[in-house]
Amino acid sequence: MPVFDYTAVDSRGRSIDGSVEAPDKQSVIRDLRNIRYTVTNIKERSDPLRFAKELGARFQRADLYSVAIFTRQFAVLFNAGISTVRSLDGLGRQTLNGPLSKAVHDVHDDVRMGYTLAKSMSKHPNVFDQLYIAMVRAGEMSGSMGEIMDRLANLLEREVKLRAKVSSATTYPMVVFGACCLVTFVLVNYVFPTFVAMFAGIDVQMPLITRSLIWVTETCTDPKFIAGALVVLGFTGYFVSQYIRTEKGRRVYDGMLINMPLIGPVVQKVALSRFCRTLGTLISSGVPVVHSLEIVSKAVGNTVIGDILMDVQMGLKQGAHLSEPLKKHPNLFPPMLTQMVAIGEETGNLPVLLDKLADFYDMEVEHVLEAMTSMLEPLMIFGMGIVVGYVLLAVFLPVYALIDKF
Repeated sequence: MPVFDYTAVDSRGRSIDGSVEAPDKQSVIRDLRNIRYTVTNIKERSDPLRFAKELGARFQRADLYSVAIFTRQFAVLFNAGISTVRSLDGLGRQTLNGPLSKAVHDVHDDVRMGYTLAKSMSKHPNVFDQLYIAMVRAGEMSGSMGEIMDRLANLLEREVKLRAKVSSATTYPMVVFGACCLVTFVLVNYVFPTFVAMFAGIDVQMPLITRSLIWVTETCTDPKFIAGALVVLGFTGYFVSQYIRTEKGRRVYDGMLINMPLIGPVVQKVALSRFCRTLGTLISSGVPVVHSLEIVSKAVGNTVIGDILMDVQMGLKQGAHLSEPLKKHPNLFPPMLTQMVAIGEETGNLPVLLDKLADFYDMEVEHVLEAMTSMLEPLMIFGMGIVVGYVLLAVFLPVYALIDKF
């Protein structure tokens, strides 16, 4: 984002010089007018490395754990009666994450100049997402910023725990899979060639399994094959990643992901947990349900469910209750969820019931991941047994044939 240097006059006639990041000059002039500044001169600062900086900024994102810690600390300081400017100044000095630290410093400078907190944070979408901005804006409008920040911190901390559960459950299978790949690599490149050279000098008819082992070894150690495989995999990975980044490609990918036999239930339950937790937090923070659904549709992490939530939003605009359009998709929104939503709407306790539903789906995710891990462990051991058995048969059958010959 370009930097603009400006000279302005405040309401008391004092001249003020400053600089600000903004998409264009008109945005700077409009923002300064909102805080009663009259711009007398504005110029974009020349920066020959701006393109490289913007390209690098796209790959720099603040991790969720750091944002959750920052939010909890900010809520504590705000509820203790410390001003927003002083809180941001102190947190900016101690924040360890690079992108978050820079964003907090910039937000501090903007707030000190008179911008609202939500407006200042909206300039850093790689750190503060739409959900974060919407809740901060709701807290500023309702005058309950301390309570809103507490809820936002709770939401982020629960999301961190949910991601940690998914990560910890998939760590063991990934380690075993990596070990299998490493063992296979060592066998193919260092062990098998020794036996292949030995068999080549033996005048014995090789069994089919041994001939296949020789073919696999020669193929996998051929530089042309390795180079071709790397080129094909590289181009395939590049084009697939570019396709997934498109709107159509993302929908196809998310649809396949949610319908996969083992991974699909986990993806669905994680998305439902985010849906319930985020929607309940937004509603309890005073954000209208229609606007909340628009934010939630982008926060669930799955475009298939996000598209359904946008259809639900259209139904609400036409006067329907929240539970009614959700019932049209029982394969993604279970009957228990829609019934609890309907009860929450009738009793006026929708945020409370949504929070309980989120807790339930968090437990479901944990149970499903445990079941997947217990299933993957014997499957991987069985796979390693097949590889080892294949190697032993391929090596020892010619030896037995040679013994029988003599």
